[in-house]
Amino acid sequence: MNVSDILQVLDKIAPFALALDWDNSGLQTGDPDAPVKWAAVSLDPSLESVKAALDGGAQLLITHHPLIFSPLKSLNTGDPRAAALLAAIKGGLAVVAFHTNYDAAVMSLALAERLELRPEGFLEAAPLNLLKLVVLVPEDVSQKVMDAVFAAGAGDLGDYSQCSFSSPGVGSFLPGDDALPYAGEPGIFTRCRELRIEALLPPSRREAVTKALRRAHPYEEPAFEFYPATLSGRYGFGLVGSWNEPRDPAAFVRERLGLEHLPLAWNAPGEVTRAALLPGSGGAYLEAAKKAGAEILVTGELGHHRALEALDLGLGVLSAGHFETENPGMESLALRLERLLAPEVRVFFIAGRSPFARRTPRG
Repeated sequence: MNVSDILQVLDKIAPFALALDWDNSGLQTGDPDAPVKWAAVSLDPSLESVKAALDGGAQLLITHHPLIFSPLKSLNTGDPRAAALLAAIKGGLAVVAFHTNYDAAVMSLALAERLELRPEGFLEAAPLNLLKLVVLVPEDVSQKVMDAVFAAGAGDLGDYSQCSFSSPGVGSFLPGDDALPYAGEPGIFTRCRELRIEALLPPSRREAVTKALRRAHPYEEPAFEFYPATLSGRYGFGLVGSWNEPRDPAAFVRERLGLEHLPLAWNAPGEVTRAALLPGSGGAYLEAAKKAGAEILVTGELGHHRALEALDLGLGVLSAGHFETENPGMESLALRLERLLAPEVRVFFIAGRSPFARRTPRG
């Protein structure tokens, strides 16, 4: 298994097409064709994480935050980002960022599981922009063509693969004198039973699917098109959910995340049953949380003015730490990849630590 193979596995977990425009998810450095026997997972692409991955014998490091986010003006080891990048290159370590696409697909669900909160909906939907392939294929070779298209990356839909829709029809054509038609004869108008087959694919797989289709299709001039398509409802940022019984959210979150301190802004603290979650920085989701009926928002961090805004909205907010709210999602990813990639690839998790000592989890 190589880096590209693992990128395809990651794409099924959280499609890279979900990444926001300003983000830089995907392969940061390394050879896509490099073999991988050991992979490491970490929240941050720090020099410490890169060294831990190399010390563990990894050929691939998957992080949440991108190693390369804003442009680097130089590769000077005095710059911590450049130092981490150079250490990865020197050690032959490929680095992949799994950022806002993972936020939209899994991160909030992982935190909800840690906090025993039952998810009920997203704070903000994240539509997945896809392409729809429409191809006309003779019935007798349709399976061969679709097998090739599926192998190239089309037809995946969440936990399902080889998804398509087909409808029968009759195609017609007049081969030219120099043509070599699959059906019919040159110069003779021909009708042929065909299937119209549709399948979804990420935009990144368009070229590969096109090449595979042309190789497998028996026609000299296969008829196919790509249309924009959007998948809604499956992904989103943040979530709102309920506890089975009323809880003191501050005490419960502090206990479940192992925190000594937990900043709280709340006009009327008490037990609640409905809460919103947004791992990382959640200040932009106050109104969405209130509109969703949450009594409190559990997030990683937000500023002074955002906290005041929450109080004005009648919403409580818990600032549980950027590291503390996102690290559970990466630990969950490591466990999932360990199952998916075994036995070809072994996976280990680099737990890391919060940059704020007072927020370092107990134990």
